[in-house]
Amino acid sequence: MSVDEPDATNAHRATEDADAHESDRVLEDAPPSDPAAVLAMIAAQRESTRKSVEPNGPLIFGAWGVAWVIGYLVLHSTYDETLGRSTAWGFVVFGLLLIGALAFTAVHIARRVSGVRGVSASAGAMYGWSWVVSFAMACMLFAGLSRAGASPEVMAIASNSVSALIVAVMYMAGGALWHEWRMFGLGAWVAVVGGTAALVPAPGTYLVMALAGGGGFLVAALGDLILSGRRARRSRS
Repeated sequence: MSVDEPDATNAHRATEDADAHESDRVLEDAPPSDPAAVLAMIAAQRESTRKSVEPNGPLIFGAWGVAWVIGYLVLHSTYDETLGRSTAWGFVVFGLLLIGALAFTAVHIARRVSGVRGVSASAGAMYGWSWVVSFAMACMLFAGLSRAGASPEVMAIASNSVSALIVAVMYMAGGALWHEWRMFGLGAWVAVVGGTAALVPAPGTYLVMALAGGGGFLVAALGDLILSGRRARRSRS
């Protein structure tokens, strides 16, 4: 036997070991053959994608809760019995707070769907723009009512009720879009509060909206935060 034969044998064995290792790696990386396991993987991926694009409840609820509590309390405290409405600067503060909450919502949703393609991204973008279009139309409606000679009392009821209705509908639509019952329930609550506030004489209307409306948002934000913390602890354990 020649001297080169042991080296050739060793090289052949090394090649066989490498091929076996590669086969094992391919088998490990291959998708599971069990249909149930494949379906479970697909479901987990879908759930992960849904969670990555749906809005952060505590942030969105908290932003609107703060805007409503402070804004409506300002309208209530600046209400002038002689004028039959709140002062101009009270409405300016309230408007700026609503614009801030609206901008925060739109930016937050845009960031959540950033980098995501397909139906989820389109749905998120359309939902975000729906807020802007709805409130732009509401502002034009209020301007039209004012030009038509609507009284301060009518303007106060219309502006409050229409704004609450937009928020309620958008939250219920968001709950349906992301299959989030807490968001849908909060939208339904806002609709009830807005309707009830329209029946309360001013300035009690603003107090109802601040405590029941804005307070409802803050309670929802706190509840969502607690539930998220519990889920995080369960996933770590």
